[in-house]
Amino acid sequence: MPNILVCGAINWDTTLFVDRFPDPGEEVRVSRVISLPGGKAANTAVAAVKILGKNTVGVIGMLGLDDIADTQIKILQNEGIDTSLIFRHDGILSGQAYVIVDSRGENEILTHQGANLAIRPELVERPEALSAIDKSSTIIVIDPPLDVAGSLIIYARRTGKSIIWSPSLLTNYGLSALNRYMSHVDYLILNQQEVKSLTGIDDGVKACTKMSNSVRGRKVVVTLGDKGCVLCTDGKSNMIPPMDLASSDLKTVSTVGAGDTFVGAFAAFKLKGFEDAKALYLSNIAAALKTAREETRASPTYEEIKRYVNNDNSIGSL
Repeated sequence: MPNILVCGAINWDTTLFVDRFPDPGEEVRVSRVISLPGGKAANTAVAAVKILGKNTVGVIGMLGLDDIADTQIKILQNEGIDTSLIFRHDGILSGQAYVIVDSRGENEILTHQGANLAIRPELVERPEALSAIDKSSTIIVIDPPLDVAGSLIIYARRTGKSIIWSPSLLTNYGLSALNRYMSHVDYLILNQQEVKSLTGIDDGVKACTKMSNSVRGRKVVVTLGDKGCVLCTDGKSNMIPPMDLASSDLKTVSTVGAGDTFVGAFAAFKLKGFEDAKALYLSNIAAALKTAREETRASPTYEEIKRYVNNDNSIGSL
């Protein structure tokens, strides 16, 4: 059975590349269109399996009974992902996302969740799902419906699993709705916009510190884009530096999927036994390398990450 289980969205991404984002009512020229697999849970799972190796990661999710679903499952299986807990729903289309990427690599995303929203707690409480959780080491809950996220978190805590929660869009429910589950996770991972929506604080480091004060004993990670990330525990913060792409003759092409790469890489490196700061630094490298590539799931392999780490005398070799 997989060592890591990831629960959340599986989408098909249509990505439009533009010079700049349009103003309201304005039309801009699309220079190129690509169509690729995406979805936060699937992206995260692929990022982890590229570090840990095939058959170490599984996905819990929902797809429709359509061609997109068939293609998604084949692609995930080819990556070495366990798909036995991907359920199918008759009558609801598989999730799709429409992504706009500008010349700086920044993105805007419009998502039709589709079948992703049809997964229910009773599905993840089936014997086969509970058995997979029991045999796993780490549960990543990234963006399923809140009741599903809660059910998984509570069961995983009861069975002593390491739990990483990246609530993503669920932050729109507000802090009070998420609070009842936060105290059960080991790591809460948020980006700057998400932590701002929960705390009302613009500064990512200050917002991280505040969040960690509200979930005593748990670790809060806030990703800061090209500034790296910050780890906060009980009100104390630790800055983790980013990878400088330019120093490796690389540049940002698309940030789509970088956050998912970060989460998957972090879970994988923790499972490999790295302490928090080093696992986060390596995850920063993985996410940065992903931004230098167009594809949503273009996360680096363990060998690629090692190559860049071994060129950095400040962190030591792998």
